[in-house]
Amino acid sequence: MPMMASFRRHAASFGLHEDALPDGTPVLCVRGELDLFTAPEFRERLASCAESGRGRVVVDFGGASFIDSSGAAALLQVRRLHRDDARLVIVNRDPGIGRIFDVMGLDELFSIVATREEAPAALAR
Repeated sequence: MPMMASFRRHAASFGLHEDALPDGTPVLCVRGELDLFTAPEFRERLASCAESGRGRVVVDFGGASFIDSSGAAALLQVRRLHRDDARLVIVNRDPGIGRIFDVMGLDELFSIVATREEAPAALAR
């Protein structure tokens, strides 16, 4: 049972909150660690936000402490689902998370901005 207790503590530190930009574009805010255990919930909520935003969504990693490849894969899945209509902007200020985006090449696929206020301009590009 120690593994299950560890998972529950880990999952308890993870959270998602939905918000919106003034123009109505959905914003999905991530808190805690986005990894193998929490990526399925993130993937579902991100897909839902992208659907309601008709492919336009902002993901705010301001409260995230870690992201692994399974979290990054969820970002790529939304891009594949919406193809040319996808406009996903990432808000990130954490250099460690930024390095993961850089290593995985996500910085070439998505606009990454430092603040939510920069997101509308990035969506318009």
